[in-house]
Amino acid sequence: MAVTAELVAQVIEKIAPKSWAEDWDNVGLLVGSGTAPIERILITLDGTLEVVEEAKAYGAQLIVAHHPIIFRPLKNLRVDNAAAQVPLRLLQYQIGYYTAHTNLDQSIISSSRALGEVLGLTEMKILAEPADDHITLLQRDEQRGYGVSGYLPKPDKLGAVWKHFLGCLSRPGVFAQPYDLAGVRLAGSLENVVRKVAIVNGSGARFVQKALFIGADLLITGDVDHHTALDALEGGMAVGDLGHFLSEAPMLQAMFQYLSTDKFLQGIEIRVSLTNRPPWLWQI
Repeated sequence: MAVTAELVAQVIEKIAPKSWAEDWDNVGLLVGSGTAPIERILITLDGTLEVVEEAKAYGAQLIVAHHPIIFRPLKNLRVDNAAAQVPLRLLQYQIGYYTAHTNLDQSIISSSRALGEVLGLTEMKILAEPADDHITLLQRDEQRGYGVSGYLPKPDKLGAVWKHFLGCLSRPGVFAQPYDLAGVRLAGSLENVVRKVAIVNGSGARFVQKALFIGADLLITGDVDHHTALDALEGGMAVGDLGHFLSEAPMLQAMFQYLSTDKFLQGIEIRVSLTNRPPWLWQI
């Protein structure tokens, strides 16, 4: 039984309202009609041409994505404009495209929370505004914010914590499919003891100072540049950089589970993209 794209949007916005998105962001239904009937949904981080072709082959009428395909000003829809190729292909195939981005980053199914649960963090709290740092996730209701912080069940040396964490990422249920972890990076002394951990999915370099302020021994995030890593180390905090994709990939599985169990979407076929993967080649 088909539902409408607008109903799918309403289900997602129950946990990630569009009003939570940053002013510069572009979320919601970006391509298609809210009244379009939906029988199959493809979930992805990125809206690439490969993902659009996968959606067509799967028979999906809607792509639910994390990253917007229309973000920077799109000046035309010409066939020789690379930036216009995905929207044009979506329109050609009559496939809708819905985005939940910074609003989803602040939600109960963010990758930050999923990774915190993987590590078994205790006393897990929101890391950064606009949520109140003193409200735990179980108490937060409408509380929201970026990242989480918490304590390891047992303090351990950085090297052992990182090895354990990478092993946990290979467990069933964390990612929708296996990914190559060869490109992850760790900065810090392997002998230093880690008690408190901060986690921010996506580009989390701007949260280094916040993580230092709350006394984190390790920040796990993505897209950390050279100088920011040095700032963290000088402050006494290690940095684990999963890269942008891997730090956000747990949201794919979380979104799949959330949509699949919603009472209004029963009978709708849903799957996570198999073609959307990290863009980097670590071994040639």
